[in-house]
Amino acid sequence: MSKGRLIPQFLACTVKYNGITERIVTPVKLCQAFDPNNPPSPPHQLHEVSALWDTGATKSVITEATALALNLTPVGTARISHAGGMSSSDTYLVNFILPNNVGISGVLVSTCHDTVGNFGAIIGMDIICKGDFSLTNVGNQTCMSFRFPSIGTIDYVEEANRITRITLGSKVGRNAPCPCGSGKKYKKCCGQ
Repeated sequence: MSKGRLIPQFLACTVKYNGITERIVTPVKLCQAFDPNNPPSPPHQLHEVSALWDTGATKSVITEATALALNLTPVGTARISHAGGMSSSDTYLVNFILPNNVGISGVLVSTCHDTVGNFGAIIGMDIICKGDFSLTNVGNQTCMSFRFPSIGTIDYVEEANRITRITLGSKVGRNAPCPCGSGKKYKKCCGQ
């Protein structure tokens, strides 16, 4: 057994866009909910649609056409608040398979009209908050990255402060932790 720190296991997906995008839309596969540790035989039908990532949506949503394509049975109803006001909607339990096979199981979704956009699902904060979500725009290229489950804080203020300390040449002891955040001693990292 090797020595070292334990690295948490997670799944991740990254999607890059040429240019700066105004909407994060990715492919997603959906199916009727099941426990991934006890998959059904035969497997549930998968339905692939485009999904809009929406940090303004509290819950994830599928279109009525997506629910119909999956032959889902409602598990309840919910009162939904949206841009057009309030309405009632059937609810369903589904599994989401995001890009790179990042699976989120047992998501309670409601439905929206098929005319809301060119997508079959909306990924809301109920999924986004289960992981770590980052959106960057470097070199005129938008990059969205998501890992599940959440394993650590992404803090750009902390990163800026750390870089500033390094840039300003603050004295760091050779045996002190490296200010770059690697977890190594300064002498084995940036102090070489």
